[in-house]
Order: sequence, then structure tokens, then C-alpha cells
Amino acid sequence: MKRKRGFWFFSKTLLTLITLLLCGSGVFAQEPIYKALNPRATRPEVRQFPLAPRVPDLSNKVVYVISQHVGDADVFLKKVANALPKYFPGVKAIYKDKPSAYMTDDPELWNEVAKNANAFVFG
Repeated sequence: MKRKRGFWFFSKTLLTLITLLLCGSGVFAQEPIYKALNPRATRPEVRQFPLAPRVPDLSNKVVYVISQHVGDADVFLKKVANALPKYFPGVKAIYKDKPSAYMTDDPELWNEVAKNANAFVFG
């Protein structure tokens, strides 16, 4: 039994000495080297468009209310379409569901809006 205890004591002492020698010699003491990307990156130039002119008065105007069904927006936008004629007499509010998927173009819908609407709410 004394022999085993002596072996473990010797091995632990030897390991401790080796670790101290390596740490003291600078093998483990080197500064870590970090590489990082520039978080600002490079952005492509964006072509800007001016805002559309605002409709000064909604009397006798057609307003399209268009829903993309994102986050149950259709529930809210249906209420907006129903409330517009109550708060702005003479407004014709037309509720439309966007038939294509979110963030995809729908030329037929936009042509209809451009042809028939004076303003639109999109959500």
C-alpha cells in the first residue's frame, strides 16, 4: 500500500513541476491572437426615391387597404377599412388580401391600385 501512495505522490509532484516549468518558460504564457471582421462592412449604394405626395383631403377618394397576413394584420386592417368611411365621410375603402407571398411582387394588384386608388394602406 505504501508503494502505491508513493507512486501517486511522485507522479502528482512530477506533473506539477512540469506544468510550472512550461508556464514559466512562456509556452502557455503567450498572448492569444484574435481576428475580427469589420462590423461596418461595405454597403451597396441605395437608390433613393422621394416620398409620394400626401393626399390633402380624403373626401370622395378611394383608399385601398391591403393585407399581407403577417402577424394577423388582416384582422386589424379589416377594422381600418370599416372605420375609414365612418371617420372620413365620402371615402370608399376597399379591403384587399395580397394574393402572393410576403415580400414578393404582385404586378396585377399594384396596377389595380395605381389605376383605381387615390391612396393605400399596406400592412
